[in-house]
Amino acid sequence: MEKLGYKIRLLRHKRALTQQEIAYRTGISTPHISSIERGERQPSLEYAIRIAEALGVPVGYFADNAEVSTLPDAESYQGIVDMPGYLQSFITRESAQPYLAMAHRVSRLDETDYNMICAMIEIMAQRKRLKNFTDIEI
Repeated sequence: MEKLGYKIRLLRHKRALTQQEIAYRTGISTPHISSIERGERQPSLEYAIRIAEALGVPVGYFADNAEVSTLPDAESYQGIVDMPGYLQSFITRESAQPYLAMAHRVSRLDETDYNMICAMIEIMAQRKRLKNFTDIEI
């Protein structure tokens, strides 16, 4: 368990991410991330998958017996620093955590359900824009 936590911490540091950023990306609390890294808790398979996705590695990376010195290179990681500034700002706000957790759940849906959710969101956004347009006083 300690080796798993050590790998997570080492990879998180290599990615220049804070525990809070990992928490936002995964929907797992910062104290829980911290206890996993310290080897005090073992993540469930679902949490391990979320952490792996947030760090840009396959979940099997944590399970194999490879030495921690064989971390994936930074070029293979498309992390927060590659995002536009407005998204970086959003992701690092604590108030964004519920939205990020929901986005994570939506991203795991099958394609049909995913497309339906996206269409529903677009309809609601268009409806709001139309309402705002009709509320304008002339």
